[in-house]
Amino acid sequence: MVWMPEILSKLNQDGIAVLRNVRLPACVAPAGLPVVSDGLVACDITLAGGRLAKISPGSGGGFGGAMLWPCPIDAHTHIDKGQVSNRSPNRDGTFTGAQQAAARDRQNYPGLDDLRSRAGFALRSAFSHGTVALRSHVDTADGFHDRFSVLCELAQDWTGRLDVQLAPFIGVEEPPERIAEIALIARHSTSGVLSAFLYECSGLPGFLDLVMSLADRHSLALDFHADETLDPTSNCTRAVAQAVLRNRFAGAVLVGHCCSLSVQSPAELDRTLDLIAQAKLNIVSLPMCNTYLMSRQGCTPRLRGVAPVHEMRARGIKVVFATDNSRDGFHSYGDLDMPELFRDAVRIMHLDHPVGDWPQTVLNHAAEAIGRPALGQLREGGPADFILFKARNWNEFVARPQSDRIVVRNGAPIQIPPPDFSELDGLEGMTA
Repeated sequence: MVWMPEILSKLNQDGIAVLRNVRLPACVAPAGLPVVSDGLVACDITLAGGRLAKISPGSGGGFGGAMLWPCPIDAHTHIDKGQVSNRSPNRDGTFTGAQQAAARDRQNYPGLDDLRSRAGFALRSAFSHGTVALRSHVDTADGFHDRFSVLCELAQDWTGRLDVQLAPFIGVEEPPERIAEIALIARHSTSGVLSAFLYECSGLPGFLDLVMSLADRHSLALDFHADETLDPTSNCTRAVAQAVLRNRFAGAVLVGHCCSLSVQSPAELDRTLDLIAQAKLNIVSLPMCNTYLMSRQGCTPRLRGVAPVHEMRARGIKVVFATDNSRDGFHSYGDLDMPELFRDAVRIMHLDHPVGDWPQTVLNHAAEAIGRPALGQLREGGPADFILFKARNWNEFVARPQSDRIVVRNGAPIQIPPPDFSELDGLEGMTA
């Protein structure tokens, strides 16, 4: 199989290069290519001028059936919180412990340079692993305006390499005037999204009506954290669907977590899924973060808290996966690595036998969920932005970490490794 030295020489040449005998996920490839195994098609790809000039049936030899993805999209992250596990650990691994750790870090280390370094580290990590776009929620606690400005500057610095979408993140019991103020800020060119954390309370329906009115007025998408609990009586996702229908809200709505749905009775789940489908909500499941936090009761976890994605897809509900928090109180691990996330999702959520079109959840469907429909697919004339893996099938892909992947942007390998964690050692409070 042709690999690193050979591909670097091919892709660094000016003019035309042909990648022979690679395999693409059929769900994001042009129609008419020969299917060779579970959800994969064989093709030759001609590159010219940083674009995909031609995608044709595979001719054999070449890359020996190496898998090739369009660059993935991470639809739910928190780059403002991350990279702090060493100095502000979650002391017991619970959701409450995560909230306490985040509050301690925000209080003890409020510096803007600290934020810039950590968020920049996160973006460099995501880019090196192959991500082409991500959405990050941004806390709107004290100092929000300055912190949001720093993150907007970072997002603009990454223009052309990584599409960074920032979503101001409010709470369900914020005063209405504060919510209206944040909605105005969400009109910024790096945003266009209003985000909210939901929990069961008497004011939830009125809050949802208000944010949908504001989103309609300002042409904003909406993104909700909902039902991040194993309490089966938590029905925030259902409340969002009801509010969309009640308000006839036509904007994009993405709902994350949906953990409580995993412990609802079959009849209750059916009612919830009926409403989600009717309201055309998109769902983002966060399996790495939720399996870390859920069911921590001093014993082996019995319940994993992952959303019922198979049942959702069977109803025609669009489901995507994302990394969520990385190296903070809500998830002590992670590196904003979307191929890693998909491998874990396959194993945790049984996205196999067959894998089929599940790759859509981190590719084109994830792109559509954050309003970037041109991304996450491979088409003639489109940008030559992709990841090449040695794995030739899904078994090989899941079996190994794919650390030797090659990330190609505009037709050339980026050759940029993930940043070293030691770069963060100079930040206040950090220890190795």
